[in-house]
Amino acid sequence: MSINTLLPLLLLVFVTGCANFNSRSESEGQSSAASKVPPGHLIPGRTSEEVDRGVVAPGREEASEAKSKTEKPELFYGTGKFVKQGRSGGRRGARESATGDITLNFEKADLREVVQTVLGQLLDENYILDPAVKGTVTIQTGKSLPKADLLPTLETLLRMNGAAMVLVDGIYRILPLSKAIQGQQVPRLADGSAPIPAGYALQVVPVKYIGVREMAQILQPLAPVNSVIRVDATRNLLVLGGTGGELASMLETIQLFDVDWMEGLSVGFFPLKYAKVSTVTKELQAIVGSMDSNPLEGMFRVVPVDEAGGILVVTPQKRYLDRVAEWIPRLDRVDSQESGTGQKLYVYRVQNGEAVELADMLQQLFSASGATQKKSKSAEVAPGKTKKTLSSSTDSESKSLSTTSVARMTFFGAGGSEAKSEIRVVADDKHNSLVITATPSQYANMLDALEKLDVRQLQVMVEATIIEVALQDEFKYGLQWAFNSDVGSNYIGEGVLSSTTSAVLGNTLPGFNFSVLRSASDVRAVFNALAEDSLIRVLSSPSVMVLDNETASIQVGDEVPIVDQQRQSTTDSDSPIINSISYRETGVMLEVTPRVNPGGLVTLDVTQEVSDVSDVVASSTSGSPTISTRKITSTVAVKNGEVLVLGGLITDRDNEGTSGLPFLSKLPLIGWLFGQESTFSKRTELVVVLVPTVVFNSDDNRQVVESFRAKLQGLKGSF
Repeated sequence: MSINTLLPLLLLVFVTGCANFNSRSESEGQSSAASKVPPGHLIPGRTSEEVDRGVVAPGREEASEAKSKTEKPELFYGTGKFVKQGRSGGRRGARESATGDITLNFEKADLREVVQTVLGQLLDENYILDPAVKGTVTIQTGKSLPKADLLPTLETLLRMNGAAMVLVDGIYRILPLSKAIQGQQVPRLADGSAPIPAGYALQVVPVKYIGVREMAQILQPLAPVNSVIRVDATRNLLVLGGTGGELASMLETIQLFDVDWMEGLSVGFFPLKYAKVSTVTKELQAIVGSMDSNPLEGMFRVVPVDEAGGILVVTPQKRYLDRVAEWIPRLDRVDSQESGTGQKLYVYRVQNGEAVELADMLQQLFSASGATQKKSKSAEVAPGKTKKTLSSSTDSESKSLSTTSVARMTFFGAGGSEAKSEIRVVADDKHNSLVITATPSQYANMLDALEKLDVRQLQVMVEATIIEVALQDEFKYGLQWAFNSDVGSNYIGEGVLSSTTSAVLGNTLPGFNFSVLRSASDVRAVFNALAEDSLIRVLSSPSVMVLDNETASIQVGDEVPIVDQQRQSTTDSDSPIINSISYRETGVMLEVTPRVNPGGLVTLDVTQEVSDVSDVVASSTSGSPTISTRKITSTVAVKNGEVLVLGGLITDRDNEGTSGLPFLSKLPLIGWLFGQESTFSKRTELVVVLVPTVVFNSDDNRQVVESFRAKLQGLKGSF
């Protein structure tokens, strides 16, 4: 069976399944965090006229999606085996190894006499001899034959004289060869495990892997003259006729060549990114040479698959497939003859970023004037929609769209020539895609930039703990003493301490006195020592996962009504007073924006606020409460996993109280004799502890989740 007969089947399999290729090597590289999915594809079937008019052909989106999934070459290596290894030997092997005690020695003997000697005397078999069977025989065996070899030897002698031996109902019939088939035989299904009986017979052989016509062409030159080889193409069967020895030889030949061709062939599908399928096909065929006068004739089949945007290569040698895989990327280049003549439509599926932002970047990068445009918001739009207009100074027809943005850029020819072509980039918010109209060379430049811009963002797990520490006794001067003096169980802390403007946080945190960068265990030891005397109170301990360079916020608290203004009519003194009330958010509020550099240093923009209703009565007549606020706004840098402690914001509160004997201390005039009034001061310090953890990949994310679960001891059963 030739490779040509397999190409229609292979083409059908790859065209219908090109969107679901699963390479054998794909599982090995699946864990790579830096793997890219090349997202730009030329929509097949588009003409230059359609592109110029801006016509979008229906149904092309599905083809582009299918192509995006097969951007990498898909290689399927075969076994390279097209014949069965080894040889069964069959009857011949047994005959060569066996020894016997029968010697045949006939010199020009009558064939009838030989038949009578072998069948009648030596084997004691019943037989019928047709009168038309005649001939002379000369045979001499140098070695003794076993009894089992007498019938095959007799069949050979009969075949030499145009006769055959047929076993019918236990009786051997010796007939002319022309009468041995018609009316004498019932075909039997070939069974590889059962021995082939002596005598002329018909065998039905099912062929498993290759076509029966191809197998018949292989058998024809090998089979004896006048043997029967019939083809049943509908059932893929062969009908063979011959003596036992002849059938054994033909069955061995069939077993040798009837192997799985599909398993032996190596097949590769190579999607193209830039060049035309027809162009690369011609160049690849030129490399392997003409199939009519080349030693590699039949070793390659190159099939262009236009609908899938790639090339199918079939070869019986898998090492040749690797050679082709090296050459195709070199051939898949921008066609210089097309680069400045015709524009094509491309769809880029954005993988990680936002289509509108990428369209804005492309305009700034590839605009002919190099000018950038600021985004402006002229009107409110519905939630979930984005209104954006991108255009160059020469474009007076750009339109504002609620769900798409359009950028027009002018590309000049090499050397600053006047030849120029305008490209269009449309950002589709709904599908998060970029629709680009450009020449192949222009798109190649844009795709190179897109693959560097459209990358996966890192994530940062920010754990914050807001602690209020009561300052009394040895801590009355603040927590800075806890980091450079003995605290609790002989712990010594180290930090950067200063209250001047030259301090580490002096410029960004003028109200803070110190910051400490230590390991988590060191900071935990300090607060454990303070907790022994019940000097700390955890106000909040939020944790939030946020993308790199994005803002996350957490708020826990209440909204307190505040009277903004009061109004009353000046003409009527009895008119009611109208109050204008607004609500002020109080509680614990955290807002953080992390930025991660390649070295793992995390820069945090932190806004931390703790506010509540003060016990002090407001001096205004409106009755609005006084809001006590402690707020941090800072930009700090810390290594991945290290602990940052911000402290030094101290609050003093004076409280008044009375104490005395029940009932007696409340008596008028003399109650003071049974009680006393006291005034005491309460001093607290606000400390913020931040721990940023960068999540580079899924393994880091899994570790963060497991660490968070371990902390929730009381909720372990729920997980």
